[in-house]
Amino acid sequence: MKHFAPSAVRVEKDVVKRVIRKLKGKGQLNINVGQEVTPADIIGTSTVSAGFRTLNLAGSLGVAGPEAGKYLTRKIGQRIYQGELLAFKKNLLFGKKMIISPADGILDFLNEKSGELKIAFIPKKNELPAGVFGICEKVDHERGQAIIRTQVSLIHGLCGTGRLRDGTLHILGKKDGLIEKKMIQSDYQDHILAGGSLFYKETISAAISNGVCGIITGGINASDYKAMAGGRIVFPKKLDYDIGISVVLCEGFGSIPIGEDIFKILSEYEGKFVFIDGNNALINLPSTAGASLVKVRSTRLPDAADGNVSTDEKLRDISELKTGLFVRVLGNSYLGEQGKLIAVNGSPTLLPSGICAYLATIETKRRKIQVPVANLEVIR
Repeated sequence: MKHFAPSAVRVEKDVVKRVIRKLKGKGQLNINVGQEVTPADIIGTSTVSAGFRTLNLAGSLGVAGPEAGKYLTRKIGQRIYQGELLAFKKNLLFGKKMIISPADGILDFLNEKSGELKIAFIPKKNELPAGVFGICEKVDHERGQAIIRTQVSLIHGLCGTGRLRDGTLHILGKKDGLIEKKMIQSDYQDHILAGGSLFYKETISAAISNGVCGIITGGINASDYKAMAGGRIVFPKKLDYDIGISVVLCEGFGSIPIGEDIFKILSEYEGKFVFIDGNNALINLPSTAGASLVKVRSTRLPDAADGNVSTDEKLRDISELKTGLFVRVLGNSYLGEQGKLIAVNGSPTLLPSGICAYLATIETKRRKIQVPVANLEVIR
């Protein structure tokens, strides 16, 4: 008897794809169509607003709101640098009261009623590196982005949320560990964190607060995912969402270790520049070898508007189960385990649940297990 199971492509190695490099603010691109680039090449510069900070000036000086302005050492609209004297008040009985500027910025606005002072941080110049070995195919000055053809390895997750981002990949803990809030450090800013079978809600909040760009994990609580993805779990997603961080789930909901096939290639890119697209559950791992340009030069990609077969149709299919295939367990107590299919029983077996099912024998790295055929997915 023939048995069939869903099949999926989870990892594609060394394929030529297009990546988008976009300025973070208003600026200028310095790249031309047909130009070859290396990861360190600066292809554009932009000015990025760094935000602002509000100080309770009146409260710090111990005066009424309308009086706070007269103690400022700078006028509204003037620049001030971190560590410089911002306000000074001399008391007859209690000495002097000095307020030091907490950051470089411009005195933007003083609320004369409350005595609150708004300091706008000085905009910062941001350079955009190419990040990849590749060839520029298109430059869109209006959107501030360039499309580059390059060689990457692709990881296709199950689902995710968040716009396209990039950063330095850091493996955080083991593939089956629980990632707690205390594991998130301030120096993870502009990093993409990978690892763990579950990121807690508090951990994700801490990651956002510390400027983490993205998270790659095995699982997450369904309620936490719904909160990030617009309040509903719908596949395929029809709308894109972003909460300030991009998240890709590789396995599913709940505590599920990242699959060995995905964790292995992620480990190879520790400390390297990668892309994460949460809304499309896609991770791009650019080639770090200059020799990859040879393949990029000789590869021509079809126009994205030519009506090609969609990615989902290419990645997911139905396959006949045959011995020797690499499979992944989708259900029961062995959820997420991977191994080689070595046998399928010729007759159904009565399970403790009272259901009769054909059992398959899977050889993993640690042991041999038996699971119902219906709980298998073929990894292509």
